[in-house]
Amino acid sequence: MNRNFLIGLLYLFLGTAFAGASAFDEANQQFKAGDYGGAVATYEKLLSTEGPRAAVFYNLGNSYQQLKQYGPAILAYERARLLTPRDPDLLANLALSRKAATAFEDAGLHPQMEAALNYLSRNEWSWLIAGGALFLGTLALFCGLVRLPKRGQRQCAAASACLAGLAIAAGATALYLRRAEASRGIILSENATVRLSPFDQAEALGTPGPGRSVHLGAQNGGFYYIEVPSANLHGWLASKDVAPITPESLPK
Repeated sequence: MNRNFLIGLLYLFLGTAFAGASAFDEANQQFKAGDYGGAVATYEKLLSTEGPRAAVFYNLGNSYQQLKQYGPAILAYERARLLTPRDPDLLANLALSRKAATAFEDAGLHPQMEAALNYLSRNEWSWLIAGGALFLGTLALFCGLVRLPKRGQRQCAAASACLAGLAIAAGATALYLRRAEASRGIILSENATVRLSPFDQAEALGTPGPGRSVHLGAQNGGFYYIEVPSANLHGWLASKDVAPITPESLPK
C-alpha cells in the first residue's frame, strides 16, 4: 500500500510538472503567433497556479510590451528582476519599456552603488550572510578544538574570518539599503489619478503616468496612499491602478 501511495505521488508530481511545461509552451506559442492577449492570460494563470518564476514574468512583460501596456510590462520585468537581477535581456527590455512610457527612475544612490546593491537578489544577499555566519561558526569551532601550530596557519584563519565578516557586513548593508523595496509599487494605467482623499469623487491632484515607481503607504478601502519621488505628488490612488513589486508571493 505504501508503495502504491509513493507511485501515486510520483505520478502526481510528474503530471503537475508536465502540465506546467505544457502551459508555458502554450503561452510561448501564443506569443509567437501574435496572440499577445492570450499569452498574457496564460502566463498570468501559470503564475497564479505555480507561483513566481523569472522566465514567466519576463515573457509576461514581453507580452504586455507588445500590447503597449507599459505599466504592467514594467511591473512584470521588475518582478522578474527580483529573481534574476543580472539577466542582460531582462534589463534591456525593462529599459526599453521605461523609455516608451517615459517612466524613468528618479536618481537615488550613486549609479555604481545602485548597480552593486542590485547585483545580487535579496535572497542571494541573505544566503551570503548565512554562509558567512556558518563559516565563522565552523572556523571558531575548529580553532577551539585544534590549536593551529604554525603562524601562517593562524594568519590564514584570521584572514578567512575577516573575509567572512566582510561578506556578512556587505550583505547586511545591502539588505538595509534595499529595505524600501518592500513598499515600492508601479503605476499600471495611463489614467491613474492621485486624489486628495480615498474616494472616487475626491479632488484630483495629478496623474503620475504608467510605469512610474511610487512609494506605497497605508491602505484605505480600495485605495493606497502613495508618494511619487521627486515629483512633490502624494495622495490616494485606487488599488486597481497600482501594484506592489514584492507582493507576499514573491521573495522580499
